Amino acid sequence: MHNKIVRIASSALTGGKLLEKLKPLTRWEVQWDPNKTKCLGITREVTFKDYETTWAFLTRVSMRSHLWGHHPLIHTSYTWVKLELHTHDIDPKDGAHSQLSDIDVRMAKRIDSYIDEMTT
Repeated sequence: MHNKIVRIASSALTGGKLLEKLKPLTRWEVQWDPNKTKCLGITREVTFKDYETTWAFLTRVSMRSHLWGHHPLIHTSYTWVKLELHTHDIDPKDGAHSQLSDIDVRMAKRIDSYIDEMTT
């Protein structure tokens, strides 16, 4: 099996488009700036049944991240995992009011599907 690495270009989500894209991500916590005008990213925590399942999940996330060229910040301890998604290469001079991008939303949905598969 050969997986081609494809860097997916990100575009900032702002205003109504941002709110629309956040709607289906009900299991993710939105991180806002103090004025609640800028989305700084999204986080999700999950606990798996055992250590092996935790690392199987982390392996899937790491492979997908590598293939897409977009990597979440991952905190883990035995069966607990916390993931943070945001895009750090959005140019703040472009007028974007968000550090959340379309690739973050796409990655969050993929991570949700992995969690659903591995916790049922």
